[in-house]
Amino acid sequence: MATDFQTVIRSIADLPPMPAVAIKVLELLGDPNVNYKKLGQVISSDPAVSARLLKVANSSFYSMKRQIKTLDHAVSIVGERTLRSLVLAASLEGLNKSYGLLEKMLWEDSIGCAVGCRVLARKFAAAEPEEAFLAGLFRHLGKVVMNYTDSESYHSLIEANYAGEGSYSELEGRFFPYAHAVVGAAVLDKWNFSRFLVMTTLHHDDLKVAHEDEESGDNLLRLTAIVNLSDHICRRIGIGQREADESIEVAGCLGAEALELDEDDVLEAIEEVGAVFAENRSSFSG
Repeated sequence: MATDFQTVIRSIADLPPMPAVAIKVLELLGDPNVNYKKLGQVISSDPAVSARLLKVANSSFYSMKRQIKTLDHAVSIVGERTLRSLVLAASLEGLNKSYGLLEKMLWEDSIGCAVGCRVLARKFAAAEPEEAFLAGLFRHLGKVVMNYTDSESYHSLIEANYAGEGSYSELEGRFFPYAHAVVGAAVLDKWNFSRFLVMTTLHHDDLKVAHEDEESGDNLLRLTAIVNLSDHICRRIGIGQREADESIEVAGCLGAEALELDEDDVLEAIEEVGAVFAENRSSFSG
């Protein structure tokens, strides 16, 4: 796996670096004696990340009992897992050399799936909510990287798809040497993210995940199923898309089948994800 990912990374001429504030925050969170004041100082070095953290921490998405006014307070209140999610979400939006309509859609696609994954993980008790949030956030990281490294080709791919010249997956092979799932997984591997996040990114469309440990394998499958289900829901209701696609049979997707959900479960999930995203959309936008 590592050799293949290294080959993919070598093929990317202009690999985006992980945002500096994210690197430092992850490093500090890895310290069992982490100092919240130090975390607040690091986050404050990036005004955009600071503003986003406070905005989301005070949103209904996290339902804090009292208003959070300072970074130090936010860091101490939201918890390490949530802090990690919020900093990485805020940092991911910065992986753009320009920010037009396509970049806005890519961001909404990423954050929409992340929100959906957190909602679904809690609703069906299928995964740890913050881990699910990150799995959804990164599931299309490869598309973001493709647009970052070769924006002209990526825009051409999207235009060809809109023009009906083929499906996204078919056209991907015309414009790029690797599929977005492979690119995203390779970049996460390069950035030293967990194997679970690498695998969910690589297999969010086919769920062909495996693990040497049976319990871990089952957890990985459920996490990947949550990402697959959230992906289908987002496309069904139009999150991160030009328009909604009501022809998508969400109940028949691999994620819904793996989680053993019936039609009523899925309909409830679609409604809940749509409502939560609509209520919190502005909190995650700039």
